[in-house]
Amino acid sequence: MMDLPQWFAPFLAPRADRCEALVLALEAGGVGCRVLELSGGRFVVAWPKGSTHDPRYRVKVVTAHHDRVPGTPGALDNSAACLQLVDFLSSGRPAFNTLVVFTDHEELGSRLSPAAVTQAATAPSDQGSYELGRAFPGMGLRAPMVFPLDVTGRGDALILSLAAHGLAGRRGHGGGSSALGALVAETDDMANTISKLMAGRAPLFRAMVPFGEDLGFILAGVPALAVTVLPRDEADALASLGGLPAWSSPVAPGLRTPETWSQLHGPNDTPALYTASAFKLVARFLDRLSALRVPAPVSSSPYYPAPLA
Repeated sequence: MMDLPQWFAPFLAPRADRCEALVLALEAGGVGCRVLELSGGRFVVAWPKGSTHDPRYRVKVVTAHHDRVPGTPGALDNSAACLQLVDFLSSGRPAFNTLVVFTDHEELGSRLSPAAVTQAATAPSDQGSYELGRAFPGMGLRAPMVFPLDVTGRGDALILSLAAHGLAGRRGHGGGSSALGALVAETDDMANTISKLMAGRAPLFRAMVPFGEDLGFILAGVPALAVTVLPRDEADALASLGGLPAWSSPVAPGLRTPETWSQLHGPNDTPALYTASAFKLVARFLDRLSALRVPAPVSSSPYYPAPLA
């Protein structure tokens, strides 16, 4: 069992106010933050203690949803990513143009009736990430790039989502000059950059991941690349499918494989599933991502893409 901070067990408690717990954990670590309320959700926004800023470069926004399905501790989905980002924010290590947001309303089923889950699962614009993406202009973010972390507590392989390609396929846009095609190309550029940053440091795959906040951001017109972690054999099996697997139904979590995901949304999603390799991998990823410098678009005014939904 991994050593976990004192604040984390109450964070997993059934009746925890998880937003408030994150605020208190950040304050205890010397990290300033603010709570942004959007469409009934609470989003915790924070810059790392060791952060520096330069408006000539794009801001990298790293997110992790703090909500969870009722009845589960939610250790993998998505408390591990929350813990990893609290550690990153509190570390004091250098971080360039890197903003962290703990998001709400990712788990659509946590606030909808069972009869509505199937319909909601096809509407990423209902996610909190869509509302947050729409709010970026008011937050003064210029051409942000978003990297949602989801289910990152078990395994040794990094998976970069192909969700933008899946959305383009469903809408009949293979690329070209369309707004969606441009977002697909940009997420591919982001994935290629991450592949170079992590070369030789971890196995890395691209795959259709049947969950994540990236679709909500993309529909808001913001490039987003979801990042997850799996054991290498599970990652390799997922990537070899070439599309969303048949077992990825949001209303049948008991059918989910790989093994890691079969534990999600149930009582067995506990810290016993955590592996030190996953936490070390995410720490390496965050260190390299936070050092990345991507020039902002040359423009006389801030650039905010138009929503797709």
